[in-house]
Amino acid sequence: MPTTRPRTQVTHTDEVEEALRIARSRWPDESPSALIAHLVVAGAHALRVEEGQRDDARSRRIDVAIGRFAGIYGPGYLPDLRADWPE
Repeated sequence: MPTTRPRTQVTHTDEVEEALRIARSRWPDESPSALIAHLVVAGAHALRVEEGQRDDARSRRIDVAIGRFAGIYGPGYLPDLRADWPE
């Protein structure tokens, strides 16, 4: 089919064949090219979800650290500290 978009050629390695076998169970009537396109889109979605989960976990760890260190330094701590330093 004519297109102005770039095309990508994929060699059917053992891993690619296994991915195609798995994809064929979900999309049985699709060509190998269509299966690869489905896998690319599904893979991108999975990576996006994984990235979001990783970001959420990082935010939770930051919140825990903030909570752990909250209140260590009271009001006026920094000016008091600086008052001890020579100019």
